[in-house]
Amino acid sequence: MKTMQKFYLLICALMVIQAAPAQNLETDNLENLVFPTFTNSVVKLKNGQTYETMLNYEKTEQQMVVLRNNQLFLFKDHQMVDSIYMGDRVFVPGDKGFLEVLNNGPVALFLQHKARLENTGSTLAYGSKTTTAGVTHITTIFGQEGAIILKIPESYKVVDDSGLLVRVGGQMNKVTNRKQFLRLFPEIRKELENYISENGTDFRSTEDLISLVGFCNMLSR
Repeated sequence: MKTMQKFYLLICALMVIQAAPAQNLETDNLENLVFPTFTNSVVKLKNGQTYETMLNYEKTEQQMVVLRNNQLFLFKDHQMVDSIYMGDRVFVPGDKGFLEVLNNGPVALFLQHKARLENTGSTLAYGSKTTTAGVTHITTIFGQEGAIILKIPESYKVVDDSGLLVRVGGQMNKVTNRKQFLRLFPEIRKELENYISENGTDFRSTEDLISLVGFCNMLSR
């Protein structure tokens, strides 16, 4: 009984209890969330314990959001988490927020879900618009009195800024092109160049990068 009480307290410690009023919850099909709806997920802690909860990932603040009893909560200390299984997808803690695991081998590939907000401008006379220079940061998650509000205001648009990270020798590297990728593998550069040329690898394609990293791991066996 005491063990269960400790486990419950541990789960509570992972969340900041800042709930949005139930009648104001808008959580489906939002551009700033990874999943169209909250997903039944399994959270595995570093101490080996697991629990299930409803989760989604908010991209502008890179926060894992919990839906429980029709209220929204945030993870307080994601470094206590080993991994999160959201449907058939796996997320692990990153330097900020969580990373989606795309290929988990000696060479690993991760997707960093991230987005920024841009002001769409305010309407002036004769239907013209004006926009603020640069990107204006607003509190996308926290509304009045600390309530969690996921819906983006109508005057803003969500611009996806996600990127791929390759982990080699324990180091994370952002990769956007062929040159950056080949620089990570001097010992097998020749084989990789041949593979990329023969397969027409597109470094903007997540599927192509998954296959390329899989090839790297095959060479390292």
